[in-house]
Amino acid sequence: MSAKKCFGLVAMVLFFWGLTGCAASSTSPIGVNCDYSKGKALGDMPLDCQGR
Repeated sequence: MSAKKCFGLVAMVLFFWGLTGCAASSTSPIGVNCDYSKGKALGDMPLDCQGR
């Protein structure tokens, strides 16, 4: 492979990896505490718990 093709491939992989990382961090419920038994108001809970 030429240096240009190799650089282009690496740049594209890093670009898509970055996009999927951003998407995952904004939609993933992992780490969100939806403990409804604490008596918090629904508006004070994270958006993932509110169903938005």
